[in-house]
This record gives sequence, C-alpha cells and structure tokens, in this order.
Amino acid sequence: MDYVSRRLKRSDVDAGSIRGMGCHEGYQLAMHTLDQYRGTVVAATYCPPISLTGPGSLDTLKAKFTDAVARVALAQPHLHVGITGEDTAKPNFVRLEALDLRNHIHWKALDDAVSRERQYLEELQLQLDSRFDNLATQPGWRVIILHDAGAESIEVLYVWNHPHHDGMSGKIFHQQLFKILNDKENFSKPLADKLQDDSGSLIVKLPESSEKLPPPPEVLTAFPMTPPFLLKKLWKEVKPYSIFPPTSVHATWAPVKLQPFTTRFQSFSIDNDTIVKLVASCRRHQTTVTGLLHALVLLSLSSGLRDMKGFAARTPYDLRHYLPSHTKEYPWLVPKETICNYVSVLDHKFHPDLVAKIRAEFSPDRVAAGEPLPADIMHTIWSVAARVRKEIKDRLESGIVNDMIGIMKFAGDWRPQQESEARKPRYLSWLVTNLGVLEGGLSKAENERQGDDWTIHRAQLFLSTEIPSAALSVAVSTIKDGQMDITCSWQDCVVDPDLGANLMNNLNRWLAEIGSLA
Repeated sequence: MDYVSRRLKRSDVDAGSIRGMGCHEGYQLAMHTLDQYRGTVVAATYCPPISLTGPGSLDTLKAKFTDAVARVALAQPHLHVGITGEDTAKPNFVRLEALDLRNHIHWKALDDAVSRERQYLEELQLQLDSRFDNLATQPGWRVIILHDAGAESIEVLYVWNHPHHDGMSGKIFHQQLFKILNDKENFSKPLADKLQDDSGSLIVKLPESSEKLPPPPEVLTAFPMTPPFLLKKLWKEVKPYSIFPPTSVHATWAPVKLQPFTTRFQSFSIDNDTIVKLVASCRRHQTTVTGLLHALVLLSLSSGLRDMKGFAARTPYDLRHYLPSHTKEYPWLVPKETICNYVSVLDHKFHPDLVAKIRAEFSPDRVAAGEPLPADIMHTIWSVAARVRKEIKDRLESGIVNDMIGIMKFAGDWRPQQESEARKPRYLSWLVTNLGVLEGGLSKAENERQGDDWTIHRAQLFLSTEIPSAALSVAVSTIKDGQMDITCSWQDCVVDPDLGANLMNNLNRWLAEIGSLA
C-alpha cells in the first residue's frame, strides 16, 4: 500500500463510473438522500494483547489498529469507492484514487471507567443520527475507537452508509479486522511507511477497484418469480389506500413522521450459560432464537397495544447462501467473504385471531406484575416461534425463486418510490435481524490465558431510525463462547418511550426465565 502526503480533492474522483447501482443499493441511497435512514453500527469491545496496554503503548496500539483497518478497507472494494448522481434516477459508484484515513478512523479518549458506559451510549447516539456527506469523495464508513488511558479494552464502533453494504457486512468487517489483528505475519511486513503532512492527513493510494467491485445480486443470478407472487407484490405497491384502507395488521399505532429524526435505543446482554440453554430449548421446539424473539415481541405488543387487532413483522436474511462463487465473469468473488448489499427480507403476519388468543391467555396486569409465563401462553409462544422459523426455513429453501430482489428490479427511480412510501400507512410494527455468532477468541483466552492475542468480548448491532419501515428494530449478535447482546431502536416521537422500554424489559425477563427453565 502506497501512502501519499496530500489532501483529497474532487479531481481524485475518476470521471468515469465503475458501475451503476443495483436495485437494493439504489433503494438504500434513496433512503439516505431523502433522510429516511442515516446509519448502521456494529460495535464491539476489543481487548488488546497485554503488550499493547498501558499509557506508554497507546501510540503503538493506534498504529497497529489503523494499519489493520486499512488492510480491511483495501481488501473490500466497496470501502474505497465514492457515489455520484445521488439526486438522479441513475446513481453510480465511482473510483477514488486515494483515501484519507483521518476522515474514517477517529480515536476518542474516555474520561474514566465510571463514565465509560455513558460516553459509549452518547457516541452511539451521535453516530446513529449523523449523516454521511461528501459521497463523491469519501466512502461512507467510519470507525470510532473509544479508549481509556491504559487501553485494556477499547470500544470499536464501525458505522456505515447502507448503499455501500448490508448488516452482515458489518460482521464481516469485524471478523476480518479481528483476524488481521491476530495475524503476527501481517505486522512483520508493514504495508508501507506512513507519511503525514502538516495538516495531519494520512492518505493511502487506492488500488484499481473498477474490475473487482462486487456486482449486485441480480447480476450474479436471476431472481425468477411466479405470476401470483408478482401480481400480489405489485398490487400491494400500487393499490390506492384512499379506496383500500390499511389492513388489520398495518402498524397504524405508529404513523409515519419525517421529523424529528432521532433514534432511541436500549440493549441488554445474556450470559453464555443462558444462551446454551435457550438454544437447546429452541431446538426442542423446532425454532430458533430469531423465531422466539418474534413470538415474544408479539406477546409484549399484544399486551401493550390493546387497540391493535393484528401485526406485521419482518426478518432480513443473507443472500450469500445462494449467490455463486468464482463464476466465469467474477472468478475472484466469494460472496460469504464480501462486503456488499447481499440481503433480502421476509415478512410475517400475525392475524387478529392469534392476537386475541394471546390476550385471553395473558393479560396486561400479569405482564406489568412481572409474573412468570404460564404453561398455556408458553405453548402459544412456542407455536408462534415454530411457525416463524418454518416461514424462514421455507423461504430459504425456495432459494432465489419469489425473492423480493426480483420485485425491486422494477423500480426505475427509488426517490419517488420512497417519497410515496412515506405517505402510506406504516405496515411493519417490528423487525428482528440476527447477525449470528462472531468469533472473539474467548475459548482460547479462557483456557490458555495467552496474553499476545486480541479478543472480542461484546458485539452489538444498532439500526438507526428507518422512517417508513418497521417502527421497532430488534437486533441480535453473539460472541462465540461469550455473551449475546440484544438491542432495540425506534424513532423518537413515533414510538412511546415507555413502550420501547417495556418491550426490552419484557424480552430480558422472559428470555432469562425461559433459559433458566431449559
């Protein structure tokens, strides 16, 4: 990697574009341009090797960590391209010649151990509500590192603009960063001498990205649709709500509001022993943690939103399982290792008869009193969780047939599409997204107590407000042999803060209860 000592200018943008945006990339860019969505964060707590802790090692720690982040960015073309034409129907990814790391890596000192969590939450709030600017000259990502004087552990917030990649890519970023940090051979072969000019800029010359920018999923494979699926989805998009009012599952309790754009969030963690029991219990009931969370959110909102007859929810899922590797056109591409927008979604409906059954079995008074979940409601919860899991399983087994990406290809310009979406009644009450398990090196650290390795002790996924989409965003991430973290975010002035807080309290209590009984 060659470093050059100069500032980035508009002339650093190649006049020719690399490629136009795919349908999902264009959708996400329209959300950003219209200020309907701002950013996503995967935050992780890293523990450096003993040799890099202590006040005297901070400069070395910063240098090694910056080097590792630069290696990840250089290996992933979507992290070193710009975006032009964001206000047109045909936006493009464009090549950049150089990347100023000082625009993307920010170190912030923590005051003390007592205020650490408060400062961490304040930084999360800032990042979730901050926009990305200078799209043509700066790739839409940044890394915020919070550290104390000794840096025995650091909070690493990876923040990105969704047109560049999806949530699973946030996991890929951290996993590749973790691998590089623990690869001793990397640091025995420095990338290059880092040159710094008087302004403090640190600029790396970028490789040619035109040939290796990952294509959108619809270029990698076809997404065939059956006529009934196509007609049903198109009708949902074009039907006039003045004639056809919202259905019983529409989220009429959370009307769409463009302002204020402020994200509120809460989180809690589950220890590894409880995770093992939860997963075992889910398997016995033919479901997963994702399915169980959908069922428990349904239970909580059925109790908290008594005027709602039914609900709709969403599960994002990873398309990398279906996309081909090492194709003739893209012999270098391995989707499972690639940062890109390779995601789709599946929606679930919870009809009035089910909601009425839940309310009959478990009253709000019993929820408020914190009573244990009785056998009859647990039977219903496991039934709902198993049904959600089956819907996800069926969707995954269908592969690329009747996938939402096929429908999205019909949108010629996503800006008027999203402006129209913001005028419709909200459909989704919540979504549940699960990053799965991240490798953190905890089993090795615990068993061998090696002091020369980096470890990760916590990972959290946070979604900013997504104005026309789900009112509540529940996100799950787990460290192997470590804890699971569950977060929930929502738009201020749309979701009652007490509703969000009660939901998270209920989820925390019920998951602990189910785990203790497993």
